Amino acid sequence: MRKLVWLLVLAALGYGAWWAWGAFESNAPRISMRDTLIYVGAKYVQEITAVDDGRGIESMRVFISSGDKEYPLVEEKYPGDLLEGAEPNVPRSLEVSIVPKDLELPQGEATLVVEAKDYSWSSNVERVEVPLIVDSRAPRPSLLTGLTYARQGGTELAVYEINEEVSKHGIQVGEEFFPGFIHPSSPKQLLAFYALPHDASKDLVPQLVAVDKAGNRTTVPLSISLLLRKPVSDRFELSDDFLRRKVAELMPDEEGVDPLAGYLKLNTEMRAANNKKIREICAESSQERLWDSPFVQMPDSKVGAGFAAARTYTKGGKEVDFQLHLGYDLSSTSRIPVPASNDGVVVFADDLGIYGRTVILDHGLGLFSLYGHLSEITVEKGKPVAQGDKLGRSGDTGLAGGDHLHYSMMLSGVFIDPIEWFDGKWIREHIEGKLAPPPPDPSEQTAPPGDGSAAQPEGT
Repeated sequence: MRKLVWLLVLAALGYGAWWAWGAFESNAPRISMRDTLIYVGAKYVQEITAVDDGRGIESMRVFISSGDKEYPLVEEKYPGDLLEGAEPNVPRSLEVSIVPKDLELPQGEATLVVEAKDYSWSSNVERVEVPLIVDSRAPRPSLLTGLTYARQGGTELAVYEINEEVSKHGIQVGEEFFPGFIHPSSPKQLLAFYALPHDASKDLVPQLVAVDKAGNRTTVPLSISLLLRKPVSDRFELSDDFLRRKVAELMPDEEGVDPLAGYLKLNTEMRAANNKKIREICAESSQERLWDSPFVQMPDSKVGAGFAAARTYTKGGKEVDFQLHLGYDLSSTSRIPVPASNDGVVVFADDLGIYGRTVILDHGLGLFSLYGHLSEITVEKGKPVAQGDKLGRSGDTGLAGGDHLHYSMMLSGVFIDPIEWFDGKWIREHIEGKLAPPPPDPSEQTAPPGDGSAAQPEGT
């Protein structure tokens, strides 16, 4: 009997020791959240999660420390007690909203502090501190270009300055945003090319946009006078032979498909996918201007369909489809060498659906050119080219009805009218003056060398 009592006592002591060991566990909770510098503008939302694999989370406290003051944000206590603790490994999450105006937070440096305490008898506390920059003042951009005459489907250039470093800047035109770049001749200035839609209305007002690191956004309207273009249209009759050839070329895995139905699928779904791909290719551009002279049209070529031509497709005289032609069709002799229209870098050289074998060049600052329907490609992606360098030969790959070059120009993936870029006078008047170095600032000019005293005449 005595032996049994001792066994029970020892068991109780063992359990007590085991329980005390768990009650006094020393592992602090773990906090998951952003731990790098945070810029806070008008409002910032931070998600925070804490978890404890011992006795569970007892409480979380979040506040901002600025100077010698604390600005409380959130304080939460979770179910549990010191005897039993709480269920371990249960994540506790908070969504903390920081509104400097409501908190009366001063501008400048501060610290976001998060504390998570567990139910351990050791009172383990994990503390995370994240630096903040409180900045609720919007950036102040200054537009340096005045009234601009722009054409529907054309391109223009804005030059501007911003009083602080920003995370995003450029020109917003309707739904399209054209990112800005550092001015190549003046690091203190910025610039952005922007395109006007081919069907832009007279009341369209492009906006200079500046967004700082805290998310504060400022817009400044540009002053433009829009010149309208004469609508252009053409018709394209689809022959049975053409339909069979193109569907077989571009849809080789879909045997037995009706040629007209297949063609219409190519002309809509594949066209949309290819244009999306072009946008992706043109999303990144060189920060430098890579060209320094007017662009050149393929030599000895005749212009067929032009930019923004409203093309109606017919079969047996009946209208079956409609698309906009966003480039120029240039034809000459069969398989003629196709030169680069200007200096640039090859960013694409491969098959591109309806465009067939295609080369795309980056000319810097968001400007690109496209060469489609080639019979062969003679350049590689990543290679620089000079104006006139051979890119390949003309052909009828893709949805081409005969041997020709489809030539397009894009600005950040948006198709623009190339005709302006062939015009040296337009480039001088609309582009070159804005790319030239600004006149010297008299306040920054230094005095000529010397001791600063006026020269005295010799003798008396």
